[in-house]
Amino acid sequence: MTAGGGFVCVSDVSRALVVTPRAVQKRAKSENWPYRVKNRRGDKEFEIAGLPEDVRAAISNRGQEGRGMERVDPGYNIRIARRVPKAAGSPELTDRQNKIALARADLIREYLKEKQAGKNNGRGKGRACNEFIQGYNTGVLMPGVFAVLGKVSKQSAERWAKSFRDSDFDFISLAPRWGNRRGQRKITEHEYNTLLSFALTPERLRIEQAVRLTKKALEKRGLTSPSSGATLRRALEDFQKNHYDTWVFAREGEKALNDKVLPYMERDGGLLDVGDVLVADGHVLNFQVIHPFHGKPCRASMVLWYDWASRFPAGWEIMPTEDVQCVAAGLRRAIIALGKMPRVAYLDNGKAFKARVFTSQNIDFEQTGFYGMFARLGIETVFAWPYHAQSKNVERFFGTFGELERLMPTYTGRSIEDKPAWTKRDEKLHKKMHLKRYGGWVPTIEEADTIIAGWVSEYAARPHRGLKGLCPGDIFMAGRGDGVDETALRHLMMSVEVKAVTRSGVRLMGRNYYDEALYGYRGRVTVRYDLEDMSRVLVYDETGGKLICEAGAARPVHPVARVLGSKDDLAAVKEGIKQKRALKRATEASARAWVEDAPALVEIPPGPPLQKGGEARAGLQKGGKPLPRGEAERIEAEAGAMQVLELRPKKQDVYVSESDRYEALLERECRSDTLAVDDMSWMRWFETTDLYSSLQDRFEFLREQWIAGPEENEGSGL
Repeated sequence: MTAGGGFVCVSDVSRALVVTPRAVQKRAKSENWPYRVKNRRGDKEFEIAGLPEDVRAAISNRGQEGRGMERVDPGYNIRIARRVPKAAGSPELTDRQNKIALARADLIREYLKEKQAGKNNGRGKGRACNEFIQGYNTGVLMPGVFAVLGKVSKQSAERWAKSFRDSDFDFISLAPRWGNRRGQRKITEHEYNTLLSFALTPERLRIEQAVRLTKKALEKRGLTSPSSGATLRRALEDFQKNHYDTWVFAREGEKALNDKVLPYMERDGGLLDVGDVLVADGHVLNFQVIHPFHGKPCRASMVLWYDWASRFPAGWEIMPTEDVQCVAAGLRRAIIALGKMPRVAYLDNGKAFKARVFTSQNIDFEQTGFYGMFARLGIETVFAWPYHAQSKNVERFFGTFGELERLMPTYTGRSIEDKPAWTKRDEKLHKKMHLKRYGGWVPTIEEADTIIAGWVSEYAARPHRGLKGLCPGDIFMAGRGDGVDETALRHLMMSVEVKAVTRSGVRLMGRNYYDEALYGYRGRVTVRYDLEDMSRVLVYDETGGKLICEAGAARPVHPVARVLGSKDDLAAVKEGIKQKRALKRATEASARAWVEDAPALVEIPPGPPLQKGGEARAGLQKGGKPLPRGEAERIEAEAGAMQVLELRPKKQDVYVSESDRYEALLERECRSDTLAVDDMSWMRWFETTDLYSSLQDRFEFLREQWIAGPEENEGSGL
């Protein structure tokens, strides 16, 4: 049955209006509803097209419950709707549209009923409609509908009523049409592509800036941009919500994608025992300490070794920079505190941690048989993924460690925004108060190490959520070993490298290590050294089985020790020169016998016999004949009678070249002679010339010789 045509019986109308059949008959009689006789008993059926609007609306709504489910009366072939309940709403609409459409249909049916009642009782349709709308807008008359629709004007009610009538009282016509494209912006393809090209860049333009540049770019290309700036902004925000992975990767990179978007796996630390895994990572301290080399405040680096099972910081080391020495020192402290060797070292991807001295299984390239430090200690190494902070649980500990850093007087902040007030410009009062309170105190590395040790003791006694309320210190001590031999540990942790011996010994980490036992040795050697004490190294032969010497670090000398250096600097220069001369004499002494006993390679013919006086008689005649004796005596007598004139030129220094002059003045300077001001000025000028640069090695050698003075055994024939 439809509301647009056909007939309906009294019982159907009564059920639609929720009134008694008697009430329907009385109203039909008073309003003259068109009807026909249904059967011989005189039952009436009303023509639907002639019924009042509210009645037709009620019948239509009733028919929606059983749409498509009708029966045919066998007597008069009348289609009557079955009263089979059906779920409210239409599958053609969304849940939101169904909810609003049904609420509007309920409102309009009551509205039309009141409108018809006003016409029947003489109040007037307009007055009845106004009173109904006022009563509805109070929220009391139809609270359920009011909760969905809110306040409604008479104009809206009339517009909805017209749509309801025109659609033959189909509630679908009352469904709202706005919002059907929610999430879909009406922007052109050119606008969308240009907008994304500006937004998805590493420069990370702000959304407002990307929208503005999109408008300008399309204008220059002669393309229309009908969408408003707000629409473009909402479109970009929708893209960010729906494609957050692309948004983050394009703007911030792979690390941000991993930290913000990609899922991660949770690891169960409860499956580990104390000492199974030591996690190591570096951390730049957020407070200043005194630099051990130049004595100025600096932010040092700390390498921490963290026991995974107990969440306990087993060992750490503080140094100006994160290097292999810092890593090894922290590992030694961690092993001693643990009392046993760890099974796995979980390391960072930093350069210091990936040093060959730790990880190489054959560090000497198959020449010595020594292994890397971790391999010698029997520790397996595992490296964390680069730029994956969540793969190292020690990062979480550094967040807790920040509470100690904030308590330090020299705290610098974790970022520029986090800097304390006294470190900022123009904060004179805060600087004055800070200076008054702490007196400018800056801890040394040793003092900072002591402070950290005290804080770790307090941290170890705290209940830990990741340990189900247990304390890290209790778990660590329960799983601690019986202890290790510190001497053997130090020897095992010595690093090994194969080096070539040069004239200055072996060079390691930018320093020369020399001993006289290496003098004259030019083979390759195996060097073992302790990263905590780099003052001396052990030098073995190439096989690593024979100890050659223990070489000390060579100390650089002052370049101008006699003029600008101290007595100790001058003594160090003289000691070095004496050592060189002693080694030279030893070499000459060992080589003299070989040189003197060497066989002659070429036979030299004999010369003319020598006469008395060590040479041939004075004078030879032409042809090689000797002079007569009388002639020779006469010449000798004349020569004895000759008067010798001594010509002494005026005393004045004459130099063949500028290099000769500099050499002469340099000798006088090294022997502490007083030089004229002009000579000293000329020497300083000459030292800036290209000629001096080409002869600098010679002048430096002469300077060393003249400063050291004459050799003790000079002239002895050695």
